[in-house]
Amino acid sequence: MEVENYMGGGSDMQHRDALDVVQEFSYELSKMSGKCLDIGSGPGDITKDMLLPMLGENAEIVGADVSQAMVNYARKNYCDSKRLSYMVLNIETSELPADQIGKYDNALSFYCLHWCNDLRYFQSDS
Repeated sequence: MEVENYMGGGSDMQHRDALDVVQEFSYELSKMSGKCLDIGSGPGDITKDMLLPMLGENAEIVGADVSQAMVNYARKNYCDSKRLSYMVLNIETSELPADQIGKYDNALSFYCLHWCNDLRYFQSDS
């Protein structure tokens, strides 16, 4: 039900705003290469339909979301084994999985941080 509620029209504002950002930064996105992480990718439609086409042809993107239901939906409906995959990832932890640290060349996020309960994990102590 979580995905159906989101896809049932609750995401119109997110789509509009994501499109605005993608268009504004189209040049920068086109120059990205390597491995990219889309944090909070939700059902995967923005990752597949807006981000992937704008990235450089040598870029791969991994959509990450805390919701297993969203990731399952994205894998079923939007997965492209060559340049696009999805995984469950909780960014609200003080200890990210070791295999994910230093793995990405770029990170992107639309409408994710406002869902986080504790933004202190994103602050640097340096």
